[in-house]
Amino acid sequence: MAEKVLASMKPPPNMRAKRIPKFQGCCYLLIMHPTFESIRQILVCFIGITFPIASNAAPLSLHPENPHYFLYRGKPAILITSAEHYGAVLNLDFNYVPYLDELRARKLNLTRTFTGAYVEPQGAFNITRNTLAPAAGRFISPWARSSTPGYANSGNKFDLTKWDEAYFRRLKDFVSEADKRGIVVELNLFCPFYEEAQWNLSSQNASNNINGIGNIPRTNVYTLDKHGGLLGVHEALTRKLVKELNRFDNLYYEICNEPYFGGVTVEWQHHIAEVIAETEKPLKKKHLISRNVANGAARVTDPHPAISIYNFHYASPPNTVALNYGLRKVIGDNETGFRGTNDLPYRIEAWDFILAGGGLYNNLDYSFAAGGFENGTFVQPATDPGGGNPGFREQMRHLVEFMNGLPFIKMRPDNSIIQGGIPRGWTARAFVEPGRHYALYLAPSAPPKEEYSIRWNGRLTPKFSEEYTIHTIANGGVRVRVNGKTIIDNWSSHPEREDTGTVQLIAGQKVSIETDYFQSGGKGIIKLCWSSPSLPKETIPNAAFLALSGIHGIDGKYYAGTKFDKLRLTRTDTNIDFNWSDSSPFSSPSARSDQPQTATLSLSLPSGNYATEWLDPRTGRTVRRETITLRGGVAKFASPPFTEDMALKIKAR
Repeated sequence: MAEKVLASMKPPPNMRAKRIPKFQGCCYLLIMHPTFESIRQILVCFIGITFPIASNAAPLSLHPENPHYFLYRGKPAILITSAEHYGAVLNLDFNYVPYLDELRARKLNLTRTFTGAYVEPQGAFNITRNTLAPAAGRFISPWARSSTPGYANSGNKFDLTKWDEAYFRRLKDFVSEADKRGIVVELNLFCPFYEEAQWNLSSQNASNNINGIGNIPRTNVYTLDKHGGLLGVHEALTRKLVKELNRFDNLYYEICNEPYFGGVTVEWQHHIAEVIAETEKPLKKKHLISRNVANGAARVTDPHPAISIYNFHYASPPNTVALNYGLRKVIGDNETGFRGTNDLPYRIEAWDFILAGGGLYNNLDYSFAAGGFENGTFVQPATDPGGGNPGFREQMRHLVEFMNGLPFIKMRPDNSIIQGGIPRGWTARAFVEPGRHYALYLAPSAPPKEEYSIRWNGRLTPKFSEEYTIHTIANGGVRVRVNGKTIIDNWSSHPEREDTGTVQLIAGQKVSIETDYFQSGGKGIIKLCWSSPSLPKETIPNAAFLALSGIHGIDGKYYAGTKFDKLRLTRTDTNIDFNWSDSSPFSSPSARSDQPQTATLSLSLPSGNYATEWLDPRTGRTVRRETITLRGGVAKFASPPFTEDMALKIKAR
């Protein structure tokens, strides 16, 4: 039938048609119109149905001259975005077309999405309208549903030996729509299960599939030896995704989000990287592979030859770029947050990271939500763990345009040219092509990291007469006492983890509860939960607490230092569920001074004629332009007044 359709088709005058071979059972018609010159339009005809076809361009790759950056569609590229919380494909209620349109409108060129091997419950991490938390019955997974009811979030269980082709159509359409808009997709294959709540929703959990595998602790899933039969599932999913998406050029694979939680091993990550590379070996296109290394900064000590991108989260200040610059790979900051909902901390993080030599920046933008907010207009409450809004995305456009106006392939970070003049409490960063181009960025430094400790006291009223499990999720020292008995005691600095203890309680009978927490500097996380045979795990609610004043809540005393001896603040808290910024509970997250000031930077530059341009990163407005002649040595550059941050571009004439 398709042969007859093609045989009957005649190209219109002024067009010429060339028939090319069949591919995967479809017939192609290549149409070239003289008015389009170098643009080739490909129409795919198969009995009247049109299929999307990806570009014939080479996939995103490391730039051959400077592999700290990308080569994309024949041009040097840095990936910069402010993107949704990773559920664009797996959440059937999310309309990704207006989302991608908004990124394109702001000249942003990256989106990050999860495959569906991981999904979150609503309310996770205090994220309002979380796109990674589909409503009941609205989660679509790579694995097909079986005919057996009983999935935890509505619908039938999954069959891990069968694929849901509707999922792969949706995934490919998403990548195709991004491709049309010049947007690169980071496909994150896997993610650890931070808490039982995530594991309870996973298709890999034995309770949610019909295959009898996955009856293991959530911390054993991503290993080579304790996986309970899931390693073959991981391999099969990786191969399926790689084959289905091979034709796209706007794509790279991240092995696992935040593998430093939940028991994920480096050996397993390297194994998955090898599965990707081996699967692509006979295929036409080869895609980059990313490994997420750490929160903050860490030195990569075990690089794998298949991995080309090393991504970090919350990488502010961007010390991790210098630590790993010698790898000659792209260093990225692909998740931000926990610094309030104001724009300034994330704008500073972006400019600082990119001018430090980073090649990828992704702000986690909570203003993208399902139900009419896919264009990024949802206004998140101040309790959300991050920011994002149309204004901030416009600020990221200014950074994109600033970097694209530089020959960044020829430049590298070099603060040695700054000889003085940085205002007190501010930082300066320089990005340099010696003698030719200079880019500098001035910003307020973050408040000093403070040590602090908190002691909460109150009474707790249980609903049931049974054994309760008390859970703490914390990243510093934590201790819990019930009726004077210590049931949790992890009094040491440590990464975020969950600790538990048990206690027998009687319905309606009040007990005293005391919770201590300390943080020795940096982001603070503390959450107090409970569960029992009759009660799923939840944050202990306000109604269950009674403060000493007789109102619902729990009394908190906040101290400077870690010894409970320098009282700073007392208050009654609703419950214990906090994510603090990189400072402390006492500090403002914005790090902003409202008083205009100026800076006179002393810069070491060679002799020559230069054009200078001072830019306001918030508005994108050029505040001052000058031309100067230097005789070499140290020269002074006076800024216009500014209150938030300022950028300077210097170009030899």
